[in-house]
Amino acid sequence: MADTYRMYRHHAGLRVPSITPWELLGFKGEVTLRLGENDLFAAQENSFLMMQLVAMLRPQRVFEIGTSQGRTTALIAMNTPPETKILTLDLPPEQTVPKGASDVHLIELARKELGIAFKGTNWAPRITQLLGDSESFDFTPYRDAMDLVTVDGSHTYKFVRTDSFNAFRMIRPGGVILWHDFESMRSEYGVSRFVDEMRDGHGFAVFRLGREQGDSRYAVMRVDADSKKKLLDWAEKPG
Repeated sequence: MADTYRMYRHHAGLRVPSITPWELLGFKGEVTLRLGENDLFAAQENSFLMMQLVAMLRPQRVFEIGTSQGRTTALIAMNTPPETKILTLDLPPEQTVPKGASDVHLIELARKELGIAFKGTNWAPRITQLLGDSESFDFTPYRDAMDLVTVDGSHTYKFVRTDSFNAFRMIRPGGVILWHDFESMRSEYGVSRFVDEMRDGHGFAVFRLGREQGDSRYAVMRVDADSKKKLLDWAEKPG
C-alpha cells in the first residue's frame, strides 16, 4: 500500500524531489558507519541514510521529539562524535494519551520500554531523557542551539505542525531537520501533508532523503540564516 501511494504521487507529479546526504551537506569523500554495538542494527534501509547523514553532519547537539524504545536515539549516538549531546523527549509513562494522538500502540510500548535501546550502554551518558507532552513542553532553553532536530512524535497533522514549529525555533543556521514516516501509507499521518505545505505553500527547500538504490521515509531540510528567519516568521504567525 505504501509503495502504491508513492507510485501514485510520483505519476501525479506530487512527489517531493529526493536528495542524498552528500548533496544536502555538500560532503565529499567517504563516511564510516558504526552499527551492531549492543546488538543494535539498522532495521530498515531508511535508517542507513539517516546514519550517513548524522555521521557526515557530526552534530554537537541533537534534539529528538519522540523517543519510544530509543532505537533511533542509539543509532544517532553510535554515529556521532563522543562529545555530541543528545536530548530526547517522550511522554511521561503515567500520562494519559493526548487527544487526537496517533500511534497509540507505540505510546503504550514506550510506557514499558522507554529508551530501552540505550539504557545501560556506553552512549547513555551522552543522552538526556526528557519527559513531557510536546504540545505543552517548554522548548525555550534549547532555542537556536541544535545542529539536528528529528520530528518523530505523534504523526497526526496538528502534532506534526506543533512539533515542527518547535523544531524551527530550536535549529540553528547550518543545522538539519528530519521528519520521520514521510509518505507513509497510514491515513491518519500528517507528515506528508505538512511537508507539502512547507514546499508548495511556503516555498521551503524540503526533500526526501534518498539515493539511487531507494528512498527513505525521512523528509529533510537544511536550514540557513535566511530560511531560519522565514521559518520563525511562520512559526510565530502561523496564520
